[in-house]
Amino acid sequence: MERSVQVLKFGGTSVGSGERIRRVATIIVHQLRDGEGMFPVVVVSAMSGVTDQLLRIARFACTGERESCQQELDALKQKHLEAADRAVHKREGRQALQHDLQVAFTMLEQDISAVEAGRGETTDESHASAPALYAAPTISAWGERLSVLLVAAAVRDLGVQAVPVREEVIITSDLQSDTLPALGTVVGADPLPLETRVNAARLIHPLIERGTVPVAPGFIGSTARGFVTTLGRNGSDYSATVIGEALDCAEVTIYTDVDGVLSADPRIVANTRLIPRLTYAEAARLSWFGAKVLHPRTLIPVAHRHIPVRVRNTFRPHTRGTVVGSAPGMRSAAAAITVRRQLALITVENSDLFGAPENAGQVFELAARAGAAPVAICSSSGHHLTFMVEEQAVDSVVALLQHDMGSWRVSHRRGLAACACIGSGFTADPMSPARAITALARERIPIVTQGASDTGIILIVEESDSERALRCLHRDLIAPVIPLVRHEVHERAREAR
Repeated sequence: MERSVQVLKFGGTSVGSGERIRRVATIIVHQLRDGEGMFPVVVVSAMSGVTDQLLRIARFACTGERESCQQELDALKQKHLEAADRAVHKREGRQALQHDLQVAFTMLEQDISAVEAGRGETTDESHASAPALYAAPTISAWGERLSVLLVAAAVRDLGVQAVPVREEVIITSDLQSDTLPALGTVVGADPLPLETRVNAARLIHPLIERGTVPVAPGFIGSTARGFVTTLGRNGSDYSATVIGEALDCAEVTIYTDVDGVLSADPRIVANTRLIPRLTYAEAARLSWFGAKVLHPRTLIPVAHRHIPVRVRNTFRPHTRGTVVGSAPGMRSAAAAITVRRQLALITVENSDLFGAPENAGQVFELAARAGAAPVAICSSSGHHLTFMVEEQAVDSVVALLQHDMGSWRVSHRRGLAACACIGSGFTADPMSPARAITALARERIPIVTQGASDTGIILIVEESDSERALRCLHRDLIAPVIPLVRHEVHERAREAR
């Protein structure tokens, strides 16, 4: 394509009401007119709360609770019709949108009826005899399908041609599950890059060439056989980068309700800072250790293509946000501190000091069999291995290790948290890890164990100490708190009055 494309992704909070959808439309129009030559392709989530509402509808449909199902459906319709009234001001455009919504509601009701009947059939003819595995995705997909209608209509109301993309752009693998998921939950499918690229070219390229803004659904996809799928919980941002990679875009911008990636959780640390740039590795590590702005999978499609991802605030669009991209140069100080809680430490050791190193592979194979990926590996030698897992998985992992590891001793410790100090080159500066350990020692916070990588260090502490640890690490490594100094002379003068 001759045009340079920028994917704009708006999450559920950004499109959470008619007024917010109107704001999103304004941002899209501004990007089209003043976007430095980049043409916007829009990816949207369902309105906030709608996916959960649709999953409840799917559960009620599967269990035959028709009255509860109808109540949820009526509330869903009311929510979207009220949003339409506020998002679109011109009467003709509003009437057209209301008609499109009513058609969509009718198709949703047909899908609900098919699920109730247990046939799994949907409005798409290619869905004949869909298994129960696809019931929840079939219903939950309607959140994004309704959202694209609202956003595209709001953009047209501002005088710019926009079209809702009514088909799923992302082509995924078939759902794989040995057992059916719990009612009202979705199983994520994996995107197929080559097939998605072909499908994106078919659905989106012609619109860009005509100068029409495509508004595509995030979160959802379909298999080659036409079954509706989702990318799983927290898969909405992921869908934006999958589509961005398929379009060879210049940048993916994710609009959310914060200014960008912050140096710590602002609910715990008062003086957080906005991080202007992060490497892909830094952002992935922050996500893995608890930062909520980007899901770890989001960067997978774009990192190898060096496509930058920008995080911006829908409600403060003038701010530049955080750019995640290729390495901006070595940084010795920490960029951010984050905490991942509800962890357990597992220790596997052998009395033979010259034990075989290959036993580490067996340990992790057993952990994977228990469905637990190690959160962090803290130490490893021929006869000793310690690693962190989520606390809920510790019992099953320990049971397998005790059964299969022969004479090896297995112990564990619950109630822990991992404080991650992330920054490229952080461990290359010997003073940076030392300052982190000293910060905790000064606050008398014991370190259970620690680990390191080229992007930072991980300090394991008691979960009860985690918030205090986060604050003191942020203070000593990123943003020192300057105390208010009260001069003795001024105090005496005040007392004399």
